[in-house]
Formats: sequence, structure tokens, C-alpha cells
Amino acid sequence: MGTYPSFSFNPSDDAIIIWATGQIYTVPLATNVRGERVRSSTAPFPIPFIAHIEKRLAETLRVESDVLKMETQDTQRVHAFKELRVDESGRRAVFQAAGTTYVQGVGKKDPIRVPVLHNTSPYYSPSFVSGADNLILHARWSDSEFSSFELADLHSGIAHELQGLPLGRYFSPILCECRGSQRQIAFVKSGGDLLTGDIVATANVGLYIGDITPPPKDAKTSYSISIRNLHFVPSEIDSGGRVDMRFLDGNKKLLVQQSSRAFVIDLGAGADENGSYPHSTLASGQISKEIVVSLKPGRKGKEGYTAGHIAFVDFFDIYLASGKHVAEDEAVWSKPGNATTALTRLSLDGGHDLTFSPDGKKVFWFLGKFITRVQESADSAYASYNFQGHSYTHWRSPNCTTAAPKSPATDRRSAFRASSASSTSKRSLSSIPPTLRD
Repeated sequence: MGTYPSFSFNPSDDAIIIWATGQIYTVPLATNVRGERVRSSTAPFPIPFIAHIEKRLAETLRVESDVLKMETQDTQRVHAFKELRVDESGRRAVFQAAGTTYVQGVGKKDPIRVPVLHNTSPYYSPSFVSGADNLILHARWSDSEFSSFELADLHSGIAHELQGLPLGRYFSPILCECRGSQRQIAFVKSGGDLLTGDIVATANVGLYIGDITPPPKDAKTSYSISIRNLHFVPSEIDSGGRVDMRFLDGNKKLLVQQSSRAFVIDLGAGADENGSYPHSTLASGQISKEIVVSLKPGRKGKEGYTAGHIAFVDFFDIYLASGKHVAEDEAVWSKPGNATTALTRLSLDGGHDLTFSPDGKKVFWFLGKFITRVQESADSAYASYNFQGHSYTHWRSPNCTTAAPKSPATDRRSAFRASSASSTSKRSLSSIPPTLRD
């Protein structure tokens, strides 16, 4: 019948009225065992009608846009932000925008640009370091050298480079929650994509773990930090998808949150005869694009963790479910009539880059130039949730501009980490308005 430019249900919901091929059709519907409307065995039939159509012609409205001038100007406004992470207190957010890493305090006016070693290179995959609120770990991209890691000190303004990475495309670097002079580092290797190629450095994609010695707190110069004992760890991580990782219990467990599954890798349990480590699924999504969990101790008599709350992105909106309402093998879903029990939609206009604070009491997401936070409140509006009374805070991301692209290579290396409309690093920041409360 061709394309369907317009359609709607009839008043009794037992048929769809569709305009197609110059006619208006009735498409009968039936109901399946799940109560869903499906196509009926009765063939569609046209609705006869006569219409008087009158059209008035006018000059086409045309808007002139000087694309060359816009792309060659000194600065450009950045609108795309992603890779959101928050610190242990839930008071600061770190994110990447057009290849530059920023730290933003909740409701604060002045964002902090994370110090780097190469101002013209794009950076991506930032994360806070547990127990050291002044350190940010993130990755740097080069079209010739591929990925490198840097550890930046916000207090001293000094960045330190991590040495010992083989040539490859690496992302999502994190440090363990250990205390002391030694830390473990974990990250994921990608096999490549359309922008960075898929011929060179494509072997052994997946999870890698190594050891590092962070620089002293009073370091006055840039250190070269060696990654030791770097080794591949077999896992169920999909290296071609979204990966959000966090160490648990020091370095004994690793929480992995992807598009439709959140699970824990028990590194402390040791590998089996095949070199594999135990994996335990905390939550899964039916068709989710992102899924994250807040953690609580396992049930009585069991070790490990369970999902306290499950937040996920479904059809571009943010939803929250209590872990106690989700069966062990149940996938969360927002479809009306089949939605997860006691599901709450948190977003108004959608969102992305969903993340919980480490204590599980706050959940954050991006929508355009805004970060939204939902936090635990004392007032019980939703008795079935620990997120009682969902208190919302919105604040604006940095109102920033970016240096215009200097070459196509700049665009390619930025796009590897930031599939966003903007593709180069920011150069100046203006103030942002006060916190907005809803």
C-alpha cells in the first residue's frame, strides 16, 4: 500500500484509519493473548469520500546560511555533552564535550577544565579516582598513536602520562578503590570502527587490568607512570557497546554497566580452568539503551551484591524501578501493559548518559546542555522506593565555545570518543545561571 503519512485509531480501538495511496483506509485489528493490538485477518478496505481541495501558491521561503563562515570562525558554541560520571559525594560531575574534559560542581558557576599534556588533542572517557577527589583519569586520542591515558591533578594543574599501553583503541579507564600507594587500572579495548579503522590493532578486544603507582600528592612536575602486569581478562563485556565500569570491594569485584545489562565480575574469586571469572547479572533491559544500578548487599546468607534500584533509558526517557519489584531473570521494560511493576518515569523530555552516584542515593543524566539530578528525599511520596519523594535539581552545563576545526583529522579523532555534533575541544567558558529547582 506504500507509505503511511498519517494514521490514527478509531474511537473503539479495533481499527486504524490510514491515509495511503490517495485514499483513506480502514485497517482492522485483533487482540493477541497478551492483550496487544495486532493485524487482523480481515483485509484493509477503503473509506469512500469526496473532497474539495484548494491550494494557494507562494514564493518558497529560503534562509541563507553561510556554512563556510560558521566553520572557519575562531570559536563555536558546543551543544553536545556526554560520558557523565559523578564523584563519591555526588556533588561534582565530570564529562566530555567535543574532546575536552570538564569538572562541574552541582549548581556551581565555574566549571573546571581538566589539565592535559596536549592541548590540541581530544580527550574522552573521564572518571574520578576513588579516595583522591583531586585526580581525574581520562584517555587521549591520536590518529597515529591511537589511545593514551593521562592522570590529571585538579589541585596542582599537572597531568601525568601513563606509559606501557600497546597500540590500540582503549576507553573507559578506571582505578580501583584501594587505599595506599598502589592501584589497579582497568579499561576496555575496542576492535575499531568506521572512523578509526578496523585493520590495525584489532586483536584481543575486551577487558584489560594492570597495576600502577600514582604520583605523590605533592608532585610539582609531571610524572611518567608505568602500567605493570598488564593482562587480558576474559569477560562477557561487549567492547562494541556502551561500557560504564567501577571497582567494588577495593579491587575484588568489577561492576560493568552496558546498554541492556548490568553485571559484576568477581575477580577475587579467581579464574576457572578456562581463565574465566564468575559473572553475576544484577539487571537487564528488554530493549534499553542504557541501564545502571545502585547496589545493596546480597540477600541474607549470600555474598555479593543485588540491585537496590535500576535506572534505564527506554525510548529516550529515563525510568526507575526498585530492585525488589524485579524478579531475578526479569528484564525491565517500559512498554504500557507489560511494564515493570511500580515503574516510575523520571525524565520529562528524555535524557542520556545515565549514572548513579557511588552511594546509590542520587541518579544523574544529561539532556542537551542540562544535567538533572534526582536524589533521595525525606518526604515519602513513593513508599515503594528508597528514592522517596524524588527531589529534582537541574543545572546548566558549561556555556562554552570551542576552537574551530583545523583539519579533517581533528574531526575523526574526536568522533571516536564523542559521537556528538560537536567535535573539537573547548577553549573558553562563560558563566552559567544559578541552580534551577523543580
